[in-house]
Amino acid sequence: MYAKDESGNSIVGTLMGIEEDPNSRYRFEIWFDYTRQIMNTVSEGAMIAVPNYFLDQANRKQEWSSVLEIATLLPVHYAIAQNLSGFPGFLEEAARSAGQDWIDQENQSTDDTTKIRCIAIPTNLMVNDKAEIRDEEGMPMVGHPARLLNTETTERFANFGIDRQRDDITDVGPLIRDEDVTVYLRVEEALRTHFAVFGFTGAGKSNLLSTFVAKLLGSRQNRTAIKLVVFDLMGEFSILLMDALVDLPGARLLAVGPETLPDSVLQYYDPNNHQPNALTGAATQLMQTSLYPKGLRDRRNDFIEPFSRLLRNQKIRVYQERDRTIGEFTAEIRDEVVRGSMGNSTGTVINLVTRIQNDFVGTPFSDQSVQQVTTLVQTTINGLPQTGAATARTNLQTLIDRIGHEQRDRANRLQAPPNCRITVPQVVQLLNSDPESSLIVVQSADPDTLRSFALTLGRAVYQGRRRSGQISPLVSFIFDEADEFIPLNFDRDSSYADSTAIAMTLARRGRKFGLGIGIATQRVTYLSTSIMAQLHTYFISKLPRKSDRERVCEAFGISEDMFRQTFKFRKGNWLLVSHDATGLESVPLPIKTDNADNRILTWLGSFRQTRPRR
Repeated sequence: MYAKDESGNSIVGTLMGIEEDPNSRYRFEIWFDYTRQIMNTVSEGAMIAVPNYFLDQANRKQEWSSVLEIATLLPVHYAIAQNLSGFPGFLEEAARSAGQDWIDQENQSTDDTTKIRCIAIPTNLMVNDKAEIRDEEGMPMVGHPARLLNTETTERFANFGIDRQRDDITDVGPLIRDEDVTVYLRVEEALRTHFAVFGFTGAGKSNLLSTFVAKLLGSRQNRTAIKLVVFDLMGEFSILLMDALVDLPGARLLAVGPETLPDSVLQYYDPNNHQPNALTGAATQLMQTSLYPKGLRDRRNDFIEPFSRLLRNQKIRVYQERDRTIGEFTAEIRDEVVRGSMGNSTGTVINLVTRIQNDFVGTPFSDQSVQQVTTLVQTTINGLPQTGAATARTNLQTLIDRIGHEQRDRANRLQAPPNCRITVPQVVQLLNSDPESSLIVVQSADPDTLRSFALTLGRAVYQGRRRSGQISPLVSFIFDEADEFIPLNFDRDSSYADSTAIAMTLARRGRKFGLGIGIATQRVTYLSTSIMAQLHTYFISKLPRKSDRERVCEAFGISEDMFRQTFKFRKGNWLLVSHDATGLESVPLPIKTDNADNRILTWLGSFRQTRPRR
């Protein structure tokens, strides 16, 4: 149960102090005698057991120990002045003479002036000598030994309450300090109660998101299906999730608007295009216009064949908003036509606009239909009185001009071939069908269009499930660069209002219909606080800005001590904390996640070996 050093002795420290903490309940200070070996064994994330005050009424002789998790640690030499404001010569000489103590004490501590000072937080669990675990009662006793737990016991605590055979789980990675301890996450709780990825530039947010999505989809064997929708603002997940897009039957790369894709892709889907190299040309342009992480840039050409596979299998789809009819367009601009003081002509103008809305509600724009409406409006203008109708004439002329401009604009508008289009009802059907898991990566050349589409799709799924009472399969809407979707401050008439509205709806009311959200961003301060309050699972890396750290502390109740260890994190290191999805509820776990680039490289190698020969 307890860890031992190379000599076979238990690694034991002493609980030196306790103080209350508003976030973690208590803050503990523990000292270990310094040796180089212990310094390389005890680290952030290590778990230790300290006897507590609890008396077991069933067996009063049974001793129980509170289990604590080390948040930060620092070696301290008490012969070296902690205050460096004294005479430099004396301070430097004292430091040099004491510095040898760090080297000499390799396996055995011989100097009482060297200590390893640790700050720890409670896990809210306790253990007895029989390795039985239960919820903590009482508190640790100051002055008693603090014993380091071994790998097997640490894994039991990290995944406490998780049944690997029964529960729907996925592994997210090992502890940073001990790669033999794998941390698991309950899939349904992580997705239904929402998750977030927070890390500064270079922390690897997109890499983690790719790894997490791949692990979620890869854990579906003999499990219920899940549906993941990734709103890809930067256009990078067509590469980072290429393996899932190609291999998963229910995967789609969805372009919002035909202008999102290269012209060669639209030409490939054009049934009138019979060029022999159309497929290769389209795949090559997709390869050239995609965004690659540093680890995959030298392998760009290897993505031509995967893009070709996506094209051949009809997995690249285009959403194009249905063209409005003349009646619908007139209803949209109605306020521009009936505004102002039109005197006695007000009723005439309103009646005309209402007539066009109703009579042309199903009439598409064409030369003939536009001419018909223009004649109707012009006849009305000619019938207006010569005096007192200037505003009415101007408004009706505006109607003629706007309809004419809309017709010309449509003539120049890029159109996606019908055989590559997908509608919102079709996407909703894909997300609501049970048989298999699905991944939809949504991209757009226009961020405003992407935000508005998020509202259109999210509202269609939510309203459909609300009316029918459907709660499965589980769907998660994942927003990369979330500060561009759910900002704290925005213009109420902008597309930000659209994406914020649907994210708010899903975050607050989506879980009872099997709908959740995931967000990833480097600027936590810019996010909507109402949505932040709904997130139950966090992956946190370096956040150098204090304002960002404070926002996470307030939202999740993480102490500043836990954040200190993230300053030392390398790329791929994350602090995982969850109210529901992990075994240790609300206790941060420092984990190391797989590199998505390596996964894609491995997949590319196997893809080249298994692709059909031409």
